[in-house]
Amino acid sequence: MNPLDFKAHPLLHRWIDFVLAPGAHSVTEGLLLLAILLGSNLLWAAGLPWLLRKAENLELTPVQTYLYTLPATLLYAPLMLTLMQDVIAHAFELRHRWFLLFALLAVSQILTAFYAFALRQDRGAAPIGLESGLAVSLFLLLVSIPASLLLMGLHALHPFF
Repeated sequence: MNPLDFKAHPLLHRWIDFVLAPGAHSVTEGLLLLAILLGSNLLWAAGLPWLLRKAENLELTPVQTYLYTLPATLLYAPLMLTLMQDVIAHAFELRHRWFLLFALLAVSQILTAFYAFALRQDRGAAPIGLESGLAVSLFLLLVSIPASLLLMGLHALHPFF
């Protein structure tokens, strides 16, 4: 049994199922799931320029911001939806969610390394470094809380979310 699937939010369940067995889904389902994740990426992209301007005096174009936040959206959104679903329902139990918390820790560290070396002032400039990469990764994890609440509200309106 996949520990991430245990009482998972439908978006996480669909995401894992789509990654493990893409042939079992229709093209329409895949495009809808991709549209949900790409559309919700706008929430993460809205917060990143503020942080980079404050912490690193770094200006990114809107397209760069959107592309840099895409990995955080694809990795944080489904995990945070499941976590927030448990918190809201007062059903969070560490014995059931330890693997999910470990996955969030691993994802945040992977994203820290990504942002630490991918974000630069210019092409020839030095990367922002691990400390700032960690700040970006954890800030995007923090942005995941209201973003996941919004996605849960959309799920209440339409069951596919």
